[in-house]
Amino acid sequence: MDESMVRSSRQVEYVGAPGSGTTALVEAVARATGHVPVTRHFTALDWPPRTSGAKKLTRGHRHAVVLVISAADGPTPATEELLRLARAVGVEHVAVFVSRTDLLQDPDLQQVLELETRELLRRYAYPADQIPIVFGSALQPSAVEELLAVTAGFPAVPRERDMPFLMPVEDVFSSSGPHPRTVLTGRIERGTVRVGDEVEYVGLSTSGTATVTAIQLSRGERAEWAEAGVNVGLELLGVTREGVERGQVLAAPGTATARSAFEAEVYVLPEDDGGRDVTFVQRRAQFYFRTTDVTGQILLLRQSDQEIEVSTGGLTFMSVQLAEPVAMEKGMRFSIREAGKAVGGGVITAILR
Repeated sequence: MDESMVRSSRQVEYVGAPGSGTTALVEAVARATGHVPVTRHFTALDWPPRTSGAKKLTRGHRHAVVLVISAADGPTPATEELLRLARAVGVEHVAVFVSRTDLLQDPDLQQVLELETRELLRRYAYPADQIPIVFGSALQPSAVEELLAVTAGFPAVPRERDMPFLMPVEDVFSSSGPHPRTVLTGRIERGTVRVGDEVEYVGLSTSGTATVTAIQLSRGERAEWAEAGVNVGLELLGVTREGVERGQVLAAPGTATARSAFEAEVYVLPEDDGGRDVTFVQRRAQFYFRTTDVTGQILLLRQSDQEIEVSTGGLTFMSVQLAEPVAMEKGMRFSIREAGKAVGGGVITAILR
């Protein structure tokens, strides 16, 4: 099999309404490529491995998705919810796999189903006429190969090291010696940083700029530069230990902004999935962003376009006002706890102020 097909299977999430055949397709792709195409590296809140499409889309960034539709059911309201959520969380590339097409006895029904699917894609501002739709079955190797050829054509995911520098602050220390320095530790989320770079600390109670005077790696070694994925200690000149704190971020100047109000799509855990019987009764919860948690007031809750007072689980829209500003951006993921219990995870769809 072409290596690009195997590589693409690692960058694509497969989502579909219950009963659409998504699980069978994932297993077929795993057999064909030797790689299970489901990313399970989540932060703060870990979902079970076999989980709904809504959960997957509200955890971890997705560059592209394959939307699975059952030929027996066609696009369902749940399918539309997944597509709406994909658009809201910034999924750029979509392909469609219509499973169980052997159930379509009338050949004309396939054309009708394709027209319905393209109209749904168009409704959510995807280039409907350009999106590939593969008809077949997870049991047909030729159909799986065709789908993998489609996903291999998706543009490569931008490398994190090529993006502007950003590092969530985990701990703050003071270095000893004749010229004390403040040291901030954390894992570089994206970009690169070099000795001599100016960085900006953003979020919570303070903000400002400082200069990187040394980079310490995890084993105590020093380096002239470090990139995304590396745990480091950054020695800074121009800030005191009291001026920075865990939960802030260090970023390339002008690339990060702290805000305290946002809108989000959230998957709230229902009671039978480890959640609470009723969630957000007091309309307050702890919102976990990277290395910090902040109390937030939920101003608006909505499910299926209906405003609600509390949530009993499922995909939920909410508007939130935080007690302190946090460095955030559209598409950023977070988790939520209420009374010490993990109750959901979501993605920011709009920043208000």
